[in-house]
Amino acid sequence: MVGRSSFIKDLAQVANGAASALSGVREEIDNMIRQRMERSLNARGLVTREEFDALRTRHEAMVARVATLEAMLNTPESANKTKSTAAKKAAKKPTKKAITAKKTRATAKKSAR
Repeated sequence: MVGRSSFIKDLAQVANGAASALSGVREEIDNMIRQRMERSLNARGLVTREEFDALRTRHEAMVARVATLEAMLNTPESANKTKSTAAKKAAKKPTKKAITAKKTRATAKKSAR
């Protein structure tokens, strides 16, 4: 009986070791398959669900912001304020052409001396 009992214990230990080894192999195979799937999806330009949800949230926020800005533009008094503010900014800010022309004139004066 004792010999049989130890044989069964040994057999159980071998089976347990084989099961743990096989679970490690299974995890490795799962990881390899997951990596290959991600590479193929990225190659096709597809995104994950998390990325899609993040972009959708940003899109919804931008749509709400645009709607608010359009509503502001559609009211008559804010349209006048917007136009006058834009005109003031345009008057204060020199254009790139004006800056370039000013630099060119300053360089021409230096070289003339």
